Amino acid sequence: MLPGRPRGGDRLKAIRLEIQDEFIALVSHELRTPLTSIRGYLELINEDENLTLEQTRFLDTIDRNAQRLERVVGDLLFVAQVEAGKLSLEDGAVDLNRIVEEAVQAAQPSAAAKSIALVVELGELPEIRGDRARLAQVLDNFVSNAIKFTATAGSISVTTHVLPGEVEIVVSDNGMGIPADELPLLFQRFFRAERATAGAIPGTGLGLAIAKAIVGGHGGRIRVESEEGGGTTFRITLPG
Repeated sequence: MLPGRPRGGDRLKAIRLEIQDEFIALVSHELRTPLTSIRGYLELINEDENLTLEQTRFLDTIDRNAQRLERVVGDLLFVAQVEAGKLSLEDGAVDLNRIVEEAVQAAQPSAAAKSIALVVELGELPEIRGDRARLAQVLDNFVSNAIKFTATAGSISVTTHVLPGEVEIVVSDNGMGIPADELPLLFQRFFRAERATAGAIPGTGLGLAIAKAIVGGHGGRIRVESEEGGGTTFRITLPG
């Protein structure tokens, strides 16, 4: 075999991955159109002032699940774009502390439902350049994951710090932790931790892969520290 020439198995794997990526992109596009239509008609129906409380509740349930499907479709499309080398990020001034505050505020109802304490400590951060919406998506993902994997009456802290030439956001919980053999797999797309599957914890296995792509696209990095049964800490570092 000539040096540098891919082996037959490697070629087949590359072809399978390419077909998989094309399939994900195609299915995602095909799902987005009907979902947009469903939500549009739901808005029209909700304008009817003669709806009963029960009918309104049913429509809200439909809309909530349609939004959930839209998020999954959006994640699939984003992953397909990343794999195709077409990651596109906006460029603007970003107040990371404000993003942290918004993520924690949005997560409060879920945390309260499990009696989880959310503690926030914000340092004096400079504004950075980046895609505000995508960075907010990263924070939402880490905070919501911390809540999912933390037991009732647990605690989660979100802190921000200034480092030399960088800024750092730390999300730490005292939840179930991650087994050492699963740590290298965390950021692979569609990876689901064994305890998440066994415990029927919802998720698609895309959140961390997307977070890594977004942070990497900003020139940053993500580090994870965890011990099974001893909680998990994610450190998101971005150029300051």
